[in-house]
Amino acid sequence: MISSKDVYHVVAATIPFPLYVAMILAYTSVKWWKLFTPEQCGGINKFVAKFSIPLLSFNIISANNPYNMSPRLLLSDFVQKLLAIVLIGVVTRFWFRGWRLSLVITGLSLSTLPNTLIIGVPVLKAMWGLKLPVVIDNSIMILATGGLGMAMFSLGLFMASRATATACRIRMVDVAAMAMKFVAGPALMALSSVVVGLRGTVLRVAIVQAALPQGIVPFVFAKEYNVHPDVLSTSVIIGMLIGLPISLAYYSLLAL
Repeated sequence: MISSKDVYHVVAATIPFPLYVAMILAYTSVKWWKLFTPEQCGGINKFVAKFSIPLLSFNIISANNPYNMSPRLLLSDFVQKLLAIVLIGVVTRFWFRGWRLSLVITGLSLSTLPNTLIIGVPVLKAMWGLKLPVVIDNSIMILATGGLGMAMFSLGLFMASRATATACRIRMVDVAAMAMKFVAGPALMALSSVVVGLRGTVLRVAIVQAALPQGIVPFVFAKEYNVHPDVLSTSVIIGMLIGLPISLAYYSLLAL
């Protein structure tokens, strides 16, 4: 028999409660406590976009080892994004009778940027074995450590500042966004992986990671540059709620 303690450990391990706490705290601080003005909310998001996220990315990329990566997996990731750009560009060109860069960027974020750390080229440590001075390394870590928490805080501020009664009201565009995230994204990854010759466990990993919930970082930059932040914010929230069962469903299907 499963005890309540077992249930707690499973839920705690699979649902990002700390990130929800940051988002809810930000939402209540604006919606009910009136602690931040719109200008201050914009300043917080700018800090996250200009400092926290870049330093977090640098910290992860610089500690990455390219020699432990699968070249075919990296190639399939590149091909997936290239296919997404081409397909989304063609759809927007004929559906809206014109080229809309903002829609291409949003579609690319929804279909190819899951909630995993961005794959990049290592900067220092992995390629040359160099180590940052302790002072510089600690300075980066202080700002980078809170990157995701601050990003969720910024999402909560944005939700509270919206004119609609609820930031999660389901619209047709949100349904389309979920389809791009959990159907089109994994399908493109499966296609690109087969094309480059991925097989076995690596192929399954590539498809399952493409079915992970929407990444929070694209929302931060969407808000910073005003490129459909409402669509991405809703995608992040709904994705975190339904992403786990969908990922498990893909895992089960691929195990057959």
